[in-house]
Amino acid sequence: MKAPDPAHPEAEGVLTVSDCDSLFEPFKSFDHILVAVSGGVDSTLLLVLMHEWAQRCGVSAPKLSVATVDHALRPASRGEAESVRALAAKLALPATVLTWQGDKPRTGVQAAAREARYRLLFDHAKAVGADALAVAHHADDQSETVLMRLCAGSGLDGLSGMQPRVFREGLSLLRPLLGIGKQPLLATARGKGLDWVDDPSNFDDKFLRVRFRKGREVLASAGLDAVRLNRLARRMARAQDALEQVTDRYWQNVAMVGHSEIVLSGSLFDAPDEIRIRLLMRACAKLAPDAAQRLERFETLMTRLAKGDANGSIAGCLVRMQKGQLRVTREPPRRRGRKFGV
Repeated sequence: MKAPDPAHPEAEGVLTVSDCDSLFEPFKSFDHILVAVSGGVDSTLLLVLMHEWAQRCGVSAPKLSVATVDHALRPASRGEAESVRALAAKLALPATVLTWQGDKPRTGVQAAAREARYRLLFDHAKAVGADALAVAHHADDQSETVLMRLCAGSGLDGLSGMQPRVFREGLSLLRPLLGIGKQPLLATARGKGLDWVDDPSNFDDKFLRVRFRKGREVLASAGLDAVRLNRLARRMARAQDALEQVTDRYWQNVAMVGHSEIVLSGSLFDAPDEIRIRLLMRACAKLAPDAAQRLERFETLMTRLAKGDANGSIAGCLVRMQKGQLRVTREPPRRRGRKFGV
């Protein structure tokens, strides 16, 4: 099998040693990688492949350790987590079971579980001194993500999907399998005789992602298959990168950043609409990094600002025009300001 191209995930075949060396070679720059393993086929295979690669690299390989999250949502989950620890022990790798404690939500369980999983993994990676976290998202996951974001009305950034390598919370988040489809992963795992568990929630139609997954055959028959969706994500990521570079240049000229306020000069309005929106979103993200940002609200706000008619709150920030400048400050706690775009 040739080395996988992120824009052209392979439909079939088995990953070779050469493929894996190409996938993991950039990881030699890290000192310690925490591998997130759920016990499913994708993450189990990722762990085994990375371990084999590290064995081939010898002293030049980063240290590997393992973490699995027990969401405590099913009676069998603890045993599944312990099976991951047993596999890690077989590979002579340190492993930790992280448990999602506390009450679980009645709705939005998958989203809450995903948020809890990343929080536990990032916190543990920092605690053990890892400088990277590796997860097993693959090309089919990417296609589902793009479809879901398209249906949710996401803009260009959302349609760029997941990225193979991002810097988050002081760590590198790695997705080495993102350019590979599900079928070659299954074929490789079977060829190695691996055992894994199938989470029943992956087949439960009450979850939106599962419904998208089951509808892929219909979309593929119309030409909207994983290859094209991954190609779309790659093109959107390329466009996003170009727009961010332009935004960086404008930011240098229009933004005056203070401790508790960011002032955007009136020349902001000389920029194209897309850049104006990105500049304001960036200012809000710097002042209120934990606040949710909804693109349509910023679009509505920017339309009002262009007409000189807008003062209020958005994404955790207060925005007001003053002497031709746009002043952005963090919204005080519990303030009930007017929300843009509502």
